[in-house]
Amino acid sequence: MARTVLGGGVLLCALSVVLQTRALTLLPHDVRPGHAVRHFVGNHSRYTLLDPEYAPYFTLLDDGLLMTTADLTPLLNQPVNLAILEQTPYSSAAHAIHLLVMDRRQMLQFTSGLLIGGIPENAPPGTTVDLPPIRATALVDVGPLAYKIIKGNENSVFSLRQKGKTDTNTEVMSVVTDGDVEIVANKPLDTETKSWYELVIQATDLHGVNKASLPVRVDVANENDHEPRFEQDVYYFIVNGTTDENGPNGTAHWPRFSNIGQVQATDADNDRVYYSLQTPSNLVVIVPQTGELILAGEPDTREAELSVIAHDTGIPQLKSRPAKVFLGFIVRDQRDLPVLHREKRRVTRAVRPTKRIEFTEADGEVEGRAVFTLEKETDRETFKIRDENPWVTVEPSGVVKVKKKWDYEELGPEKTIDFWVTITNAGNGGKFYYFK
Repeated sequence: MARTVLGGGVLLCALSVVLQTRALTLLPHDVRPGHAVRHFVGNHSRYTLLDPEYAPYFTLLDDGLLMTTADLTPLLNQPVNLAILEQTPYSSAAHAIHLLVMDRRQMLQFTSGLLIGGIPENAPPGTTVDLPPIRATALVDVGPLAYKIIKGNENSVFSLRQKGKTDTNTEVMSVVTDGDVEIVANKPLDTETKSWYELVIQATDLHGVNKASLPVRVDVANENDHEPRFEQDVYYFIVNGTTDENGPNGTAHWPRFSNIGQVQATDADNDRVYYSLQTPSNLVVIVPQTGELILAGEPDTREAELSVIAHDTGIPQLKSRPAKVFLGFIVRDQRDLPVLHREKRRVTRAVRPTKRIEFTEADGEVEGRAVFTLEKETDRETFKIRDENPWVTVEPSGVVKVKKKWDYEELGPEKTIDFWVTITNAGNGGKFYYFK
């Protein structure tokens, strides 16, 4: 045991002396024969390896290439000093190479696997990416390390600099330092163009033998810098009414709760858009989630003008410029309508309050699974989903089932499943339920 400790102590002492020269070349123990260690280049020079002790492991070609010829495991953790003789027709010179064979797992490495950081959208050039410290380490002192981005830096969006310095030269390909490095942005970033970057940073000793790589993901945090925009500045809708023959002086009849039309806005930040009337009206209401305009009252003029606003869900919340909606109310005589030979019945329509029910992704794992049942106001009510939905189906009994396995990543920024349900009550027309 004493010999082992003493041997270890002597080895560490010898390494310390060698490493102080900054001329140590590290070799992984598992390099294959034929690995190039050093290439000497001279004018009409001839090179000879003078150390017979290491002849089984290394060879020196006539052109000055020093390479391995065998498994280096027997030399693990041993300092190797090779003497090289260079001869020319007129002179000769001696060269010394200091090598250390190390276990690859103990060589230069980053302490973490994947680093994930972020930077705000539209941040000015020179802004530092919010990341933990970036530094490669080794069990022995190999001197300053060179860091560079070797993958994922399209259009030179990022550069490296030594932590603590403020100057950044975007033309420098690598940073040489004993300390930490940081990633800085060379230009403002736009999350609508690219929302994240996957980089690879490589650290190398100055001999180019000892290398380590670190994957880094940089997320570009969205800034709500785009307000919603309507597809049209002005909308025109016609609402058809009929004269009521049983009413006084041909009173006009308007189908209350009928769908007049729909306005549509988009948001460049991909935020969810909601709609509202700039001035509340007793004549028309707007469905916030869809932009559908529904007739709620009786018009007292032949024309009406509304202003609608679109709001996004970003932070801070932004709203669009108002869009104008012009409504024209046209009265048709009952005699102009086709005759329908059927029993007259009273039809009413209503919109029930929006229901919001929260579930987890696991609740939608099994296709065909019943997740909840719609509430009936009477036993005669039947249900039908109004528009085709990729995630759920609705049975006439009101049972809502999983149609396709729910995928959290595909549900959009709001992570909701929105759908309308038509409720029919025999003899009493239809109602609508909106689920979220």
